[in-house]
Amino acid sequence: MKVLAGLALVCALFVPAAGVGAATGGSGNAAAVPPINWGVADDASKYADDGGSWFYGELAGASLTQNRWTLAFDPSNPTAIDELPFIERAAPKAQAAGVRILLSLYSLRGSAHDPNAFCAWAQLVAKTVSQWGIHDYIVWNEPNTRLYWSPQKDASGRDVAGPQYEALLAKCYDALHAADPAANVIAMGLSPRASTNTSNEPLVFLRDVGKAYRASGRTTPIMDELSVHPYPNPSSPTDGPDVGYPNPDRFGVPNLDRVKQAVYDAFNGTGQPTTLNGLTFVVDEIGWQTNTTGMAQYVNAENVKVISEQKQADYLKTLVTKYFACDPTVVSVQLFLLIDEKYRNGRDENGKYMGGGWQSGLLTAGGEGVSQPKLAYAQTAPLFAEGRAACAGPMISWAPTKAKKAVTKLVKKSRRKLKQ
Repeated sequence: MKVLAGLALVCALFVPAAGVGAATGGSGNAAAVPPINWGVADDASKYADDGGSWFYGELAGASLTQNRWTLAFDPSNPTAIDELPFIERAAPKAQAAGVRILLSLYSLRGSAHDPNAFCAWAQLVAKTVSQWGIHDYIVWNEPNTRLYWSPQKDASGRDVAGPQYEALLAKCYDALHAADPAANVIAMGLSPRASTNTSNEPLVFLRDVGKAYRASGRTTPIMDELSVHPYPNPSSPTDGPDVGYPNPDRFGVPNLDRVKQAVYDAFNGTGQPTTLNGLTFVVDEIGWQTNTTGMAQYVNAENVKVISEQKQADYLKTLVTKYFACDPTVVSVQLFLLIDEKYRNGRDENGKYMGGGWQSGLLTAGGEGVSQPKLAYAQTAPLFAEGRAACAGPMISWAPTKAKKAVTKLVKKSRRKLKQ
């Protein structure tokens, strides 16, 4: 009877937690698995003269329902929303079109991250935009990189950005929820790798945020969701979604288990939920650049390796059917972009640096009357529309390493007893 009881316990331990992997694959998903929604990270709609009307029509044609915008804090004008005129024009159009807007809030200067000033501004943003049904706020963008948060480390090489970001995130969490009772506070927008030798590896950064949270004595959450950017390695940008990072402190599409483990290590047993008890992921940037050779609307030569339109479609199909639609912790995915940027190398006709330079959209550059759908536009639209039903295999199940070791040990022990 003891052996049977042990095996029963093994089975109980092996059953995934609700919402983590309790469902099986295909369209027969369990009710505990939350839906998944697809959209784009693209500011073109925010800046469009028509308020995004044409853009939202193209978005609907691809069965996409969300649009992430960026919104920057200007430390020289901390009590103003610099891009409010654009928001006032575009947000009502998005709301009328049924498009869910997510706002990525960050500072124009990576060194300007005072929690009091930034979170007071974030609170102003929330009070202003909630009238248009905007309630999703991503607090900062890639704070583990020197470009967006500085300094990253002290003179001894110790991470200082993680603890500083934790303090800001905690303050903004409370400020945003106070301003907007329906607020969904999304943390980090983690870069998948340290972009420089003075930046922090993402999972080191995440664990350091957890250490700071524990040290603070806080007993309430600091995030409702966690945002990640699982781009392929920039040294090999044509790698497909099956290729991850060898470095265990980095992550690609097939390495989200590492992120889940880092979250568990950071917050298990605290007031901040992990993916075992409710935390979910927002993938608010992912994409592959395509070949635009011979297209007149583009400027300058390409400066990175690109893939064909068909390979882009194939990669996105794999992304949907093998990974994200099958992962109950991934509830929102924003492709980067809907419409290509016309400057292939991020510089204008005169060589002036403009930033960007991404040709990873589902549409070619140019806008209304010029842009044309790439092959992925039509090929992936049915998959986006299917939601979880697009999963072609079993739902992804995950348990923390410690729990897996305990289950393995108990299974071996029970088998030995059965042989006796």
